[in-house]
Amino acid sequence: MHKEEMTMHRLKTLGGALALALLVPAAVLAQPSTGSANFTRYYAIGDSLTAGFISGSLVVSGQRTSYPALLHRQATGLTTGFEQPLVADPGIPGVLELRSLSPLTVAPKDGQGNPTNLTLPRPYNNLAVPGARLRDTLVTFSGGLHDLVLRPTGFGRTTALQQAVASNPTFVTIWIGNNDVLAAATSGVVIEGVTITPAAQFEADFRSLAATIASTNAKMAIATIPDVTTIAYVNTLTRFVPNPATGAPVLINGQPVPLIGPNGPLGPSDRVLLSASAELARGNGIPAALGGSGKPLPDTAFLTGDELATISSRVNAYNNIIRTVAGERGAALADTNALLTRAAQGKVGVGGMTFSPAYLTGGIFSYDGVHPTSIGYAFVANTFIDAINEKFGADIPPVNLTPFLFGSAAKTADDVLAGSETPAFVFTDEAKLSLFQALRIDPNPKRPGKGGKGGKGGRK
Repeated sequence: MHKEEMTMHRLKTLGGALALALLVPAAVLAQPSTGSANFTRYYAIGDSLTAGFISGSLVVSGQRTSYPALLHRQATGLTTGFEQPLVADPGIPGVLELRSLSPLTVAPKDGQGNPTNLTLPRPYNNLAVPGARLRDTLVTFSGGLHDLVLRPTGFGRTTALQQAVASNPTFVTIWIGNNDVLAAATSGVVIEGVTITPAAQFEADFRSLAATIASTNAKMAIATIPDVTTIAYVNTLTRFVPNPATGAPVLINGQPVPLIGPNGPLGPSDRVLLSASAELARGNGIPAALGGSGKPLPDTAFLTGDELATISSRVNAYNNIIRTVAGERGAALADTNALLTRAAQGKVGVGGMTFSPAYLTGGIFSYDGVHPTSIGYAFVANTFIDAINEKFGADIPPVNLTPFLFGSAAKTADDVLAGSETPAFVFTDEAKLSLFQALRIDPNPKRPGKGGKGGKGGRK
């Protein structure tokens, strides 16, 4: 096998084939002790991170390893009984894949998959809707992927929360609120009440959600929100002109050359988004003297330091609310925010392999740079399991991570690209549009009453 073919094989293994490890039917596990928690009727409320969305798609390979599916298996010892709105390959929308090696190009598969169990005569156990914000769990019953998950033609005008309550749950997990801030990070635009939810509204809605679940007497596990400024989509590209062959910064007199924004060279606090790679491939953001178009990057292609600070501050505010409500309601608290922080610090690993948020090579994020790989979801499931065991006196065994580590994935993440420090890649416009449509993110949001943000960027 040629070196390029080996590289492609390794990348596909890391980015996609990990999802296949748990598709083989597993043996029924021994019945674990769940303490005071009862998983007889377990339901999950959330967004794409709960749905098992992977590489820009709701697809069976990701759904089978969603954290609720893994949690149910570990808590009950059963591989059946937890129903999800499964979608056959290539998923909805088409799952992202590597299209070429030179440069590495990420784009969605053609077409879309078909749902395989729309006729289930009861609500799904996994009621998570990709693209849902917190408020959607309370008021939204149709539109986008709500139609697939909530099936309004069969279950009337009922929300995810209403369907969960009507199912008389014994245990509910809640991981919602990520999209209340994600649009600001991925679109490069922070607009209060548009791309980012006001903290006061978030608190009112979260309290309402938790109170309604508590009224059923179901036990709960609630997760914090990761800091979206640390995800691969936001934290991969540098602000410097890249070498098109290696992705490493171009040096002039030993110094890297900043990319160009609407107001001049990007400054030290600016963060370039994953989708900007398509702009860079067209030469935008690159000075003409270095072979670029000389045109600036659009301001939707990066975040300023002030925008990053606003996003991180809002995530902290949301998490303070989540922690408070979880404590008041006697819920287990799964700190997924801390999980991603540990990963960024190089403190998450298994089998001698260290995982990080790095795009393509880190092992935690799938090809969309926002959602986990299957092993990333396994780490999330174990975070929930640890919290449930501690809170409810349970002894649920953790997900065995060994099946995820096989073949060429069973090596350090830094070796996957055969010595390449930072691979050159293109996250295509098609990939961005597909992801944004699925998550209901406006790719070009406008400030209310104005034509846009105006130019931003420049040295600070």
